[in-house]
Amino acid sequence: MEARHGLITFGVLVLLFVFTFVLCMDALTTPNTVFSILALIGFAACVAAALFNGYASSKNGEALGIWFNIYTVVVAIVFVWYITRWGTALKWW
Repeated sequence: MEARHGLITFGVLVLLFVFTFVLCMDALTTPNTVFSILALIGFAACVAAALFNGYASSKNGEALGIWFNIYTVVVAIVFVWYITRWGTALKWW
């Protein structure tokens, strides 16, 4: 992957994360099941795409792979936070 395409992909993933985070905050403040499911799908897509791109970039020896891996860790931490808040709101635990 060229550096330009990698940066564009990284920017799109950041925008997807922002959109997903707004959906998750709205889903937590109001009981909206559609937003909750969309937020789950968005977080899963962010993590999967970042893992794939990070692995592909690292395999090619590009420095952008480190940024994708850091992004994956940050999104995974927020994803776990959202799942715990969602489970608490639904009184699953």
